[in-house]
Amino acid sequence: MRPLQVVCSLGHVATTDELFQSGVSAREIRAAVQSGCIARAARGIYVCEHADAEQRQAGALHAQIACVSAAHRFGVWSGLDSALHLMRPADARGGGAITRPGMDSSGRALHFHGARPRFGNPGKSWVVDPIEAVWQAIHCLDEENAIACLESALHLKFLTVAQMRRLCLHAPARLQPGIREMENTSDSGLETITRRRLRHHGYTVVGQGRIGSGTNSIYEDLVVEDCVALEIDGRQWHGAAKLGSDYDRDLMVEGLGRRTLRLSYRHIMFDWQTTLATIERTVTDAQWVRNRHRGSPMRGQNEPWW
Repeated sequence: MRPLQVVCSLGHVATTDELFQSGVSAREIRAAVQSGCIARAARGIYVCEHADAEQRQAGALHAQIACVSAAHRFGVWSGLDSALHLMRPADARGGGAITRPGMDSSGRALHFHGARPRFGNPGKSWVVDPIEAVWQAIHCLDEENAIACLESALHLKFLTVAQMRRLCLHAPARLQPGIREMENTSDSGLETITRRRLRHHGYTVVGQGRIGSGTNSIYEDLVVEDCVALEIDGRQWHGAAKLGSDYDRDLMVEGLGRRTLRLSYRHIMFDWQTTLATIERTVTDAQWVRNRHRGSPMRGQNEPWW
């Protein structure tokens, strides 16, 4: 059982060297393979039954899970790229073009990063170091998703503040304007993307905006023009229990006289123009109601007719 315990403790994938360093003998390894406790993914690489498909694929190719795939495994925003990204230097064991297929057995695209780690940290045998994963990701992602990846990595403490500063200092020039706009207020990449899109559209947007005062105060993901609250969620992110508390919060916000819109992943990533139009109309209506309560002059031609 010792080889199995060691493989599990290392993340369900281990090399022969890692097993030796943990005191496991070659005889114990052979016995564990024969008994089915562990399996040989490739020469010198072993997996346990808990290893997932990505880990097995990386092991079979003597590679590490890298870039957006590594970031995604730890909940860091990684955009829409569904390919499995692997880091496999050209001089890795079993090198050669034949060992770099374009897709795996399930038809999923494989994307290889052949360079050595930029920051000199090797990571685990099956996954790159966190800072390396984010460094690779911001080079593969477009500007919008790269900034969301950076903010997500910082919020989740996937990277330390010192690591983030180091990474941003060496980030591509195309990302520097976005890096200067970064905040640590977003709970998710979706919030970052929505906040930045709306600001670039000309709106004033506050992340984790406070609504109300004293014991009745609550916080919304985003507050637009100090009159419309946006909640960014989805069952795939929060789960049913979290959504229940979100609905309670929506009721409280409405009771405080502020409109709330709840946006899902689909609304933001695949139907943004319709979503933006809805936000624009809601903000316009909310501003008119607010101005009316303040005794402002009659509404203009673009204001609601009621």
